[in-house]
Amino acid sequence: MSMPAQNTARLQGGTDSWAPLLIGIFSACVAVLLVSEPSFIVPGLFAWLMLAAFVQTDFCVYASVLLLPWVPLVDLNLPIRDASLVLHFVLFAGVGVKVMSQGRSVREWLFGSRLKKAILVFAGIATVSFFRSELHPTLDSSRPLVLLISYIAVFFAIDGWLKNEAQLVNLLKLLFLATIVVALFGFYQAAQDSYTDLYFMIYPLEKESIVLVPWNGRINSLLLGYNSLAGYLILVIPSSIACAFLAKDRLLRFLGIICTISAIPALFLTQSRGGLMGLAGIVVLFVWFLVPRRTTRITIIAAGALACILLFASLSVFARFHGIQHDPDALERLPIWTAAVLLFVAHPVLGIGYGNFRLLYTDIVPGAVPGRLDAHSIYFQLLAETGIVGFISFFVLLWFVVSPALKSGRAQNALSRIIALGVLGAVAGTLVHGTVDFLFRVSPQFGTLFWVLLGISARASTGNAGKALSAASLAVSPIQEIDGL
Repeated sequence: MSMPAQNTARLQGGTDSWAPLLIGIFSACVAVLLVSEPSFIVPGLFAWLMLAAFVQTDFCVYASVLLLPWVPLVDLNLPIRDASLVLHFVLFAGVGVKVMSQGRSVREWLFGSRLKKAILVFAGIATVSFFRSELHPTLDSSRPLVLLISYIAVFFAIDGWLKNEAQLVNLLKLLFLATIVVALFGFYQAAQDSYTDLYFMIYPLEKESIVLVPWNGRINSLLLGYNSLAGYLILVIPSSIACAFLAKDRLLRFLGIICTISAIPALFLTQSRGGLMGLAGIVVLFVWFLVPRRTTRITIIAAGALACILLFASLSVFARFHGIQHDPDALERLPIWTAAVLLFVAHPVLGIGYGNFRLLYTDIVPGAVPGRLDAHSIYFQLLAETGIVGFISFFVLLWFVVSPALKSGRAQNALSRIIALGVLGAVAGTLVHGTVDFLFRVSPQFGTLFWVLLGISARASTGNAGKALSAASLAVSPIQEIDGL
């Protein structure tokens, strides 16, 4: 064994010996604080996870995914309100320490693919547009940029952490379990016909928030809005459907089935038209990849399109006769889109600055509430805030995600197809839903999960995709490394 290998083994052995003891001692201290002072629950939990990010990274990642639907809001004068976003940066640092301690190349981790370079370019463009803005940077205007950087930190953390199939399978299981809980709580809200007292116990700051509209029958579960819930479900449903059809691991397949049959009704209960459009796009994608005969695919897609037209027409008639109120923002979208176009035309190259749309649209839309609305469109938001340069760079990075996934969508092994279809469906659903909503700012859960999926895709596509995911079964040993990773 070479000297570097010996040093690495010694370091890992030392970590294995003292890490559990340290975590145990720290956990005991946190438990004492929780018993004596319940207000320490959130800071105690996140302090524990921050320590785990360095000494038990697997546990930290799994806990972060399981807790992803929960946003612990804090009322502090900081660029972020979501305390869990701090964990993104700590997890990035913890994975970075692991990368260096294992003798892996930091340069390869951060710059080792076209996708990673494209992501860093997009982040750079967003940052430059923010600081070049005519507006003086403020705490409020900096929040979207901090959010974006935290999302990218999660992307690199997942990419640097994911090494074997067992980790990926565990990650998917926890994601499905969390989503099932989200759907069940949404059903509870629908049954109670209210946000419920439990929701305000979880989010006390939202009780008097002007962002939270009065209950109108549309569920939001643990998320901060019904459109946000729809976006979150759109990201999960493709992977759950893929596992329901393709997974060899029985528990993963079972959770995929349960997640699918609970998430889709929950999506309908959000009454998000953009979400339902995204679901239709996901269905088309799966029909195209899973149905073998082309004529059968076309027939199913055509019949589905006709059914969707009839369904939407029926819902509109039903709503008209029963006086059901639609999304109050729906009537605002046209003037908001117009404002976004005008701002883009005035600043076509780098836009008005990332995160500045909320500060400027009121100059164009008479009577609009200041600081409340985004452009309700990924496309218009990016054009207005980052100009044509940022717009192109964002969709270039998405192409670097989609291109390898398209090649793996019809692969022979199950895991390769699950990842490919899950990512393709999530991107397709988001782009369709994104025609009428921009969720990266208003929903940290959506934004975090979107970049987690990109991180999984980046890691899976490293090297030869066929070899990297060459498992005939998903029931693998926890130490079985993925070839090429």
